[in-house]
Amino acid sequence: MLTLVMMPLLVYPLLSMALNRFLLSSGMPAEQAFLVGVSSPAERDFLQALIEDPRSAPPEPILKVNGGQLAQFKVVVPEEMSAEDALSQNRLDIAVKFQNGPDSVHSVEIVSYNNDQASSTAQRILTERLQWLQLAETMKIAQRIDPNYRAIDLRIRSIGEKASGSILGTVIPLVLVLMTITGAVYPAIDLTAGERERGTMEALMASPVPRWWVLLAKYLAVVSVAFLTAMANLLAMFVTMKVTGLVSMLAGEDSAIGLLQILQILGLLMLFSCFFSALLLSLTSFAKSFKEAQAYLIPVMLLSLGPAMLSLMPGVNLEGPLAVAPLLNIVLLARDILSGSASTAGALIAVTSTLFYAAATLGIAAKLFGSDAVERTSQKSFGSLLQRPESMTNHPSVSQAGLVVALLLPASFLISNGLMQWLRVLSESISISSQLLLNALSLILVFGLIPLIATIIGKHRFRSTYRFAKPPMASFLGAIVLAGGAWAFAHEALALADQFGIALLSDDQIERTRSLLDKWKTVPPWILLLTMAATPALIEELCFRGYLFSAFSAVLRPWQTIVVTAVLFGLFHVFVGSTLLVERFLPTMLLGLLLGWVAYRTGSVWPGVLLHFVHNGMLEMAARYHERLDFLGLSDADGSKHLPPAWIAISAILVLVGLSIVAWSTRSKTVVNQAST
Repeated sequence: MLTLVMMPLLVYPLLSMALNRFLLSSGMPAEQAFLVGVSSPAERDFLQALIEDPRSAPPEPILKVNGGQLAQFKVVVPEEMSAEDALSQNRLDIAVKFQNGPDSVHSVEIVSYNNDQASSTAQRILTERLQWLQLAETMKIAQRIDPNYRAIDLRIRSIGEKASGSILGTVIPLVLVLMTITGAVYPAIDLTAGERERGTMEALMASPVPRWWVLLAKYLAVVSVAFLTAMANLLAMFVTMKVTGLVSMLAGEDSAIGLLQILQILGLLMLFSCFFSALLLSLTSFAKSFKEAQAYLIPVMLLSLGPAMLSLMPGVNLEGPLAVAPLLNIVLLARDILSGSASTAGALIAVTSTLFYAAATLGIAAKLFGSDAVERTSQKSFGSLLQRPESMTNHPSVSQAGLVVALLLPASFLISNGLMQWLRVLSESISISSQLLLNALSLILVFGLIPLIATIIGKHRFRSTYRFAKPPMASFLGAIVLAGGAWAFAHEALALADQFGIALLSDDQIERTRSLLDKWKTVPPWILLLTMAATPALIEELCFRGYLFSAFSAVLRPWQTIVVTAVLFGLFHVFVGSTLLVERFLPTMLLGLLLGWVAYRTGSVWPGVLLHFVHNGMLEMAARYHERLDFLGLSDADGSKHLPPAWIAISAILVLVGLSIVAWSTRSKTVVNQAST
């Protein structure tokens, strides 16, 4: 740990000085002028006069398109040696030789030094300056011969918002990756493979502490060391660059890193630390020795450089599949934050998916940690994770559920975006009914197929995993009554989101939504109910109140299971294609809480399926036939988007009655007994 903290204090000053020298030698703008050597004072004065002649400067359009800075030259006469000798000893940038003396200039030779970028740059600029001077003199002569002669008037103009990117914004993500994974490597190895090699793992496993809490403590230790190491490196880098003046050269004279950017960078550091710590712990938990763990982690470190290097490439943006690509999304997010071009939608997608990945990899570590794979006599390897268990289990573990959740987000994002782009191309040749059926198919492929495959691979019993237990018949009546009142509160939550400015839909998007609703009027009602009500109700309930609910309920309290599944339910409804509909989170989460409570009380997934179906069906039918419902007093003639108070009161009564029916029908049964039937 001392080495990890002290190394940046020693390395970064040296790196900063080397980088400073490299930038100066690369011809980047600097306060120092290029040194030009000549043979005599007369040549010095003559060449300096030529360079300072206003006609040697590029025309205004050329100067503007090259950044508006005019390079400076200082002409000198070397002492006790020729100009070429001084150039060869690196005392000059270029040397100039007049063939016939300065009084009768016919030939001027500009000599540069090979493999010296500053010398080549000075040679190019001085050649251009003398050419501009000669061109200006030629133009003057041409106008004397023909007074009507006019040169082309070039004007330079740019439109659009100027990008605020900088070299600093592309360097820092690379440093974050390198320093964070470097800080997490040795603690992760020492706390897992190191303990096993020292023979202390058996005593730790025998302690009266749940193995999950032991792993969590180790995880927090690795995260802390990784975060502190990365922060020390970042601080040392900023301080040395500030002292050496590299910040202004890399980020621009007017660029400044404010408090908000500092807090965002610290947040990214923590995110990097959480991701890498979970990944490294999952790899080192089954290593038999310190050396074996190092052999596993070296390829991971090398592979991590790939996404970091991609941030240096132009045209790679945080959008589409890259927004959910592990590690690459956070690297691109760091670059966008430092350049001031980060979008809210891309940032939330990147952060959420990375947290899901970290949870999934930590779940893998939990499965390995404390199992046979960490015992001294074990011969298991990483391939054992891919083997199916020998016996059937009643429900998936939390780690398996976390892995499924981590797969759901990128799969949903990729399939929905790909489907929307395809439908956008075929919008004129494919009917609305076909588009709705394809949307339903994408929902089945993501939220239906992924948990199903995980159930088959994990050898979980379908009845207990998906909670197929038979509920009381009265609970179905309660679910229908609940659906009759829940829609009003979902509508009010959307209205409140719009009232407080949470809704992110633009006027153009709202207009497209209204156009889509008009097209839905041409679709048969049974297709709307099948694709927008029945399919989501069945598939989403089997996923959230079936697979995930049974996994989390094994280790969490009932109210915790209800809240966790409801939050996940709300989050997955926020990401719609490439659009981030934040206003959907609150109403969807509230519906998830209601569905979770019904699933807990009845011990079955079926009442929730019915509740979900009736709720969605009522909303879809209301959207299709909204023009015929004006007699109900739902029109917003006063400009308000809220429901009439009478309708809210009726809906509240229906919700209370539905809750009472479900509670009464399950009063004599416990969830445990129902789940085991």
